[in-house]
Amino acid sequence: MLAESLTGKSAPEFSGLRGWLNASPMTITGLKGKVVFLDFWTYSCVNCVRSLPHMKMLYTEYTGEPFVLIGVHTPEFEFEKLPENVASAVRRFGIGYPVAIDSENITWRLYGNQYWPRQTLIDSKGTVRWEHAGEGDYDKMEDRIRDLLKETGRPSGNKDNDRSNRLEKFGFMPNTTPEIYAGSLRSQGFGNGHVYPSGSRARYVDPGKHSRDIPYLNGDWTQFPEYIMHETSESGYILLKFGARNANAVMGVPDVKPVRVDVELDGKAIEKGKAGADVQWDSTGSFVLVAENRLYDIVRTKAFETHELKLITKADDLRLYTYTFG
Repeated sequence: MLAESLTGKSAPEFSGLRGWLNASPMTITGLKGKVVFLDFWTYSCVNCVRSLPHMKMLYTEYTGEPFVLIGVHTPEFEFEKLPENVASAVRRFGIGYPVAIDSENITWRLYGNQYWPRQTLIDSKGTVRWEHAGEGDYDKMEDRIRDLLKETGRPSGNKDNDRSNRLEKFGFMPNTTPEIYAGSLRSQGFGNGHVYPSGSRARYVDPGKHSRDIPYLNGDWTQFPEYIMHETSESGYILLKFGARNANAVMGVPDVKPVRVDVELDGKAIEKGKAGADVQWDSTGSFVLVAENRLYDIVRTKAFETHELKLITKADDLRLYTYTFG
């Protein structure tokens, strides 16, 4: 649910932004006469990342119409507030449309947002006409855009109506592991440990038997509000049994020096046919190099599968924020 629907009300003005990417600063007032589509997103949210291909399609498909698509980047974690991190993510994802940097969540709150991603569609008079939270409903989303373009007197008449030729369909498989947070603020605990007060360090021992959808720790770890951090140069790991088509982890380090995280799937190196884009291999096995705070693509399979994913580190400052699945 949305905190408060703005449908039928005047769209709030952008406020508190820390800059723009791919465009000069814009205002809602200055965009009157155009249909405006706002996509509120953040770069480490896997739900947002999965929706980006559709956002790019809308941007490409309706360029030249009285239509403007703006990605409003609003962070979920502290590291996502830095404009340089947002700029890096925009380049990495190949986003060409305008992106407003809403690092203090001010515009986000003005639009009554609670979830990522979130879309708001504004008509040419500056009135909010449609709101949507989460992934999906892409066909409905495009229908609403076309309806509002018709109202401007410049309908887009030559667009391909066969969406199957253009739209990549997204959606979760049944029984997919939900997003799992590691920090004390939103953690549900670990299979071999509780949620501890922020800054509390503990030594964990893997019990050897693992329930699905519950993370297990081994070694010395400290839990902070947004993440857990490995504390010694001795080997430690995080293990999670999950069910999904793909698995990602938001990880980071305080410095830019890359940290190696060895990756095992069911007790061995990941096969190339099941590996995400961030996995590398050498003579010792599969691994990910963590050099910045972001979402790392680790497991990617063609069908729903159940596996045990182990992330192993000797770094004394590796941070794990969350796991996400699709």
